[in-house]
Amino acid sequence: MCDIKELTKKQISQSDPGPAIGGVVGALLLVVIVVILAVIIYRRRSASRPNKYVSDSEHLSGTAENTYMNHDPSSKPMNVFVNEGCDAYLEDVSMSLPQTHSSKTSGCDGSEEIPQEYDEEYEGNVYGNVQTGADYKIAITDLRKVINEKQKDEGFKKEYDILPRGLVHSHMEGSKEENKLKNRFLATWPYDHSRIVLTGNTESDYINASFIDSYEKEKAYIASQGPKKNTIRDFWHMIWQEKVNTIVMVTKLEEERRKKCEQYWPHSINKVMQVDNYRLVMKKETQHTVYVYRLIILQNNSLKNKQERKIHHFHFTQWPDHGVPDSVKLVNFYRKVKSIKVDKSAPMVVHCSAGVGRTGTFIAIDALYEHGQREGFVDIMEYVKTMRKDRMNMVQTHEQYEVVFEALLELFTVPDTSIHKSVFCEHIQKQEHEALPRNKTVFREEFQRLQMLRPIYSADNYTTSKRKENVSKNSSKSVLANDNYRPYLMTYGRNRNDYINAVIVPGYLAESKLFVTQCPLDETIIDFWTMMFDHGSRIIVLLDPANKGAPLWLEKNGKLQFDDSSIIKDDENLEKELQITLNHTKSKETISINVFTAEDWTISKAPPSSQYMLDLLQRVQNCWETQKCPITVVCCDGCSKSGLFVTLKLVLEKMQIDEDIDIFQVVREIQTRRPEFLMELDQYEYIYKSIRWLLEKDSRDSLYANV
Repeated sequence: MCDIKELTKKQISQSDPGPAIGGVVGALLLVVIVVILAVIIYRRRSASRPNKYVSDSEHLSGTAENTYMNHDPSSKPMNVFVNEGCDAYLEDVSMSLPQTHSSKTSGCDGSEEIPQEYDEEYEGNVYGNVQTGADYKIAITDLRKVINEKQKDEGFKKEYDILPRGLVHSHMEGSKEENKLKNRFLATWPYDHSRIVLTGNTESDYINASFIDSYEKEKAYIASQGPKKNTIRDFWHMIWQEKVNTIVMVTKLEEERRKKCEQYWPHSINKVMQVDNYRLVMKKETQHTVYVYRLIILQNNSLKNKQERKIHHFHFTQWPDHGVPDSVKLVNFYRKVKSIKVDKSAPMVVHCSAGVGRTGTFIAIDALYEHGQREGFVDIMEYVKTMRKDRMNMVQTHEQYEVVFEALLELFTVPDTSIHKSVFCEHIQKQEHEALPRNKTVFREEFQRLQMLRPIYSADNYTTSKRKENVSKNSSKSVLANDNYRPYLMTYGRNRNDYINAVIVPGYLAESKLFVTQCPLDETIIDFWTMMFDHGSRIIVLLDPANKGAPLWLEKNGKLQFDDSSIIKDDENLEKELQITLNHTKSKETISINVFTAEDWTISKAPPSSQYMLDLLQRVQNCWETQKCPITVVCCDGCSKSGLFVTLKLVLEKMQIDEDIDIFQVVREIQTRRPEFLMELDQYEYIYKSIRWLLEKDSRDSLYANV
């Protein structure tokens, strides 16, 4: 054994020295690599720190020339405000996101709070601002063209993805253990430099809310999360402290059975709600078609004089649980918010659930519209980046980003056409007395604008209508059912499918809905009655006679038999109102259906008189009040006469709720469902004159009643 050991040592001493040298070289290389990595990490972290002496445009786009401010070189740039002592903490910013989609925390009431909005969209932390190197300024006159271009090849999504996202500044206060339960979501925190600091609050100065600048004014807005049970007191403390007079709420209290926001106002008019030292009384609450307005009196009982302030609360109720709202409805809401005369020096509070997505969308629309009016251009990309320096992920999805564009186009190109019913007749009389040529009247100008705004859909929207088996079911090749808005048949029989040439038009009243369709053809009568049964429609408004070869019922108490249904005419009165019975064999259900006809409205574009159509509408409405079911409106092609009837009905519904008249916007909304609605100027004028006739009649009737 000794010999073997000696031999081994000798062999080693005489072997090649290469491995030893290689080890030394490898160690040196490892040291060099570590040094290089350390330098790279240091530079990246240094680059991510906000420079509080650099203007927003430099900080966000990398150049002082590409500024989002106006053309005036003397314009004061808005600076990034950062707490003096936070630079060291910025190195750990990206480490503050340990939560995941499955993370949960308990609310103050013991219930679990699960991230619902932000976490679903969260795409990870981006350390610094992305340098775009591009100019995104858009002249107002080019906005429509730009939108059309961006709608091709996911242009909005590609542009949106350039935006910086995630947490990029210090957020120590929001992530503190004692403040965690005050956050609605696990990883949506305000930045330390822009958060609202509650003063005079002995318990805590923290609330999940941030100041946001407009172009002309610092701290023009407060973007806030929706109050929780344990933050309602803090919320009203903030409202009082910042002298807020307007609150804009863009979420429902619950969506998809998930709590989005706690109700922080009294439940009914004149009901008192006590929140610590604050006494709230709701003096007014009015339901509108797209929003609810509340006037709240806020009293501070901690003051000797118990000072009171008025708070205007605008609650938008038309933001869908998924996706984004119709830009026309959002603009109508925005205009109502801006119509209230208040002290503009106070910040406007805007909140949704997390206070980033919908909140950022509304704030962007307001700031950019105000700026665009003054300067003639907008830079949507730059302003969204500007908001994100003060609150993370403002404007949360590319769909919301696109809605900002669409809403601005609406605001810049379509004037406010609503008229309060109290001045409507006077408005029309003024137009008539001006003795303008017909092509210069308000009717003509609005109608021409409607033609320009009328949607043009691609063939992809009519795929089902154009299928070989469905082509013969359309009475007109130019009036088809858009796949996005057509009703689907559910109990169709053998050798049938779910298609019928009809569209659904939603009403403004609760449960108000209209199915608009063509007069049935011989091969589609069964589809017509299937739609009536499947969708629970119990009212038919027949504006044209049924096709001779395809009667909807037999005149002399006979039974009209179909595959699974039979129709029996029961009764008819002097006003041409019919009652028929639909017997459904499979389900063994018997349904009574009311039919209203307009036999005196023949081939002319408009009905014989305003009174004629309004009387018909009143009879239909009286029936609907008892049935509360969808109304099926029928004319020869499903648009020529139906468009006028539907428009007039919806204008009256809207007037009943909002107390204003907006014929232009109602037509726009129904034309999204079927662009062929109301294509005649005579019909458009007829609606104006009919509403005027009705209001004047009501005024006369009221006068006689008082006498």
